[in-house]
Amino acid sequence: MRPSSFPETWTIRSATMDDLERAVDMFNARSRAFHGQDQSTVETMRGWWESPRFEVERDTQIVLDDRNRLIGWAHVGEPGEPYVSLGCGVITHPDVADRDDLWDFLFAWSLEHASRLIPRAPEGAKVIISESALDEDGARKAGAERAGFEMVRVQNTMRIDLETQPPAPVWPEGILVRPVDVEAEVEGLAVASREAFRDHWGYVESPLEQSIEDWRQWIASLGETRDPSLWFVACDGDEIAGVGLFSAEIAGDKTRSYVESLSVRPAYRKRGIALALLRHGFREVYKRGYEAVELDMDSENLTGALRLYERAGMHVIRQTLTYEKVLREGEDLITRELDA
Repeated sequence: MRPSSFPETWTIRSATMDDLERAVDMFNARSRAFHGQDQSTVETMRGWWESPRFEVERDTQIVLDDRNRLIGWAHVGEPGEPYVSLGCGVITHPDVADRDDLWDFLFAWSLEHASRLIPRAPEGAKVIISESALDEDGARKAGAERAGFEMVRVQNTMRIDLETQPPAPVWPEGILVRPVDVEAEVEGLAVASREAFRDHWGYVESPLEQSIEDWRQWIASLGETRDPSLWFVACDGDEIAGVGLFSAEIAGDKTRSYVESLSVRPAYRKRGIALALLRHGFREVYKRGYEAVELDMDSENLTGALRLYERAGMHVIRQTLTYEKVLREGEDLITRELDA
């Protein structure tokens, strides 16, 4: 329902593909306001909007002002089975960030839209919806809290500046590194990733077939940010022991690379493979003239990743808070702690 406080000149509707550029403009306006850099491109956003489980006209709500400028956005993602961890995204243009009524409308729409997915979760399972906000984004945090969300986790964005050539990696005996054969190894990447992330906070087990298809769709959505020469696997014979995937750019900035994924299967941990993958990737992007590498990670990672990244020379540049709201109580199928 349209809030009575909204100006009559504002338009409320679902997004369409015609809104792609104005959405990028708004997302970047907000990211520039907080950390001085763009975080979105038309290509990467199009990849997201065209992904099979996201229907832009079904899964979004936008608000346009009297200049036809996008000033408010909300979406609810389609997570796939088992539908116990739903995600939403709510942002406003910096020019109207003080409009509590706009935030409240967008969060209310998100909760209502998410409710249609609850029956798809297994009977008796707990269902949550999550949202994130930069630590300094007071308006977004306040909007989430008014909507009944509670802060549950902190995520670090970390960075290393490549001013000199990074140290050479030291590989354990029997472990070799090689580039990923993207087309042939999607299933192997999916299997290795599932094993590696099962004991990470927030992990939800999904059917293997869905995981493999998610990998295919994610790879396709990366577009030109994917450089196969910067994707590596650490192998023990024919077995994938660890994975390190580096991007070719961040939001069009070709001086910065991003660690899309770094993981080591449990059987191969505590042997230095993760550090070796990082250093191998750092040296490869340094050779190509990159000035920095960034990644995002859970600040309380259950396997101690923060110490690993600090040892590799990375430091925290900003923090993002994860908020959750319980939509249905029940058995929690989401990883929250390590098994005893």
